[in-house]
Amino acid sequence: MFMTKSIGILYICTGPYVLFWKDFYESFEKNFLPSYEKRYYVFTDAEEIFAENNLNVKKIAIEPMPWPLITLFRFSTFLKIEDELNKCDYLMFSNANMICNEIITPEEFLPRKNEVLSVTSHPGYYGKSVIEFPYERRKSSTAYIPWNCGKNYVIGAMFCGTSDAFIKMSKTLKHNIEEDLKKNIIAKWHDESQLNRYIVNKPDVRILEPMYCYPCGMEVSYPKKIYAVSKQAKFDVKTFKGQYSKRQNVLRKYLGILKRKLLLKERFMYLIDTISGAHIEEISDEE
Repeated sequence: MFMTKSIGILYICTGPYVLFWKDFYESFEKNFLPSYEKRYYVFTDAEEIFAENNLNVKKIAIEPMPWPLITLFRFSTFLKIEDELNKCDYLMFSNANMICNEIITPEEFLPRKNEVLSVTSHPGYYGKSVIEFPYERRKSSTAYIPWNCGKNYVIGAMFCGTSDAFIKMSKTLKHNIEEDLKKNIIAKWHDESQLNRYIVNKPDVRILEPMYCYPCGMEVSYPKKIYAVSKQAKFDVKTFKGQYSKRQNVLRKYLGILKRKLLLKERFMYLIDTISGAHIEEISDEE
């Protein structure tokens, strides 16, 4: 007898981010893995959420935290319901402000044979040189990556895996983040830096193209399968709009000079790490 496979969708929406939930839910119900049973785990401080009485929606109460703690501690948040998550075949996390715009099939999105995780290429760094990737470069951090290591830069906003692999990764990254915090360290791009370190040298990770996390406010050449919605679309945010137009040109010029200087430094550090044979091992999972 054929059994329908299931995927647990982990969704965090505290404060005003709950405003994105209805559109997210309706679009993913319609287009995301139509042949799969979808179970939504919504971590929120909202008293009520859209469709909370539906059988495939489970609301989990959490306290709001200031940024970047809400994103940094997401793996700890997931593990609050580890027993429940173990009942799913697959698990995925998505940022709150996403819309699934087209039909997404298991074959194109989920890990393939001999793979256990799927991660999404960061649209801002797709196709760029490794020395331009904003990896964590401090050796004191558990997310440290030498300049001559790494092949991809992935976004922290969209990833999935088998439930076993996803939970193991969550435990490992929770541990690594806590180890950094003991030393008063937060990795450069928080959980995203930790995720990028985690996948280095792992042969069982599928790297998806950026079409599964199409950026807000950018026109890029790949299809718009899953895309980010502007906060202004929900919050009516127009803070400082138009106030700094005269300063922007000066700022762009300064940033251009700074970027050129930084690129010289990055090439130098890449050369040093290459000559010295800097390397890192694959991260072993926490049990």
